[in-house]
Amino acid sequence: MLRSASALPAVFLMLTLSACMQVELAPSSTGQDLAPPIPVDNRPKADFEKMTGINSDAVAAISGDAKRSYVYFDLFAADKAAVKGAPERLCNHYGRSLKSSHVAEPGDRVPGMKTLVVECN
Repeated sequence: MLRSASALPAVFLMLTLSACMQVELAPSSTGQDLAPPIPVDNRPKADFEKMTGINSDAVAAISGDAKRSYVYFDLFAADKAAVKGAPERLCNHYGRSLKSSHVAEPGDRVPGMKTLVVECN
């Protein structure tokens, strides 16, 4: 009897914590868009730096095409000035001009990672 009585608070605590975790994983109510999840990209990191100007140790992957690209980068490791100039540089890499860009969350919401969404003309 004593063992089952001490297990009840533990079960209650676990259920309470799992409810909190579900709330945190729910989609954002702010309407912030999500980019696709971070893909596996085995290209050399030096290629990422050539394409974007962002230091190679901060870029995890680049996906998309010449019209719309996604640059997945470490918010804390990336040079802020390079991130600001990356959209235009990436479009120039494709031989196009910059249409628009913004920063979004990757769909898998990896902590510390952001996605630079770049649209070229």
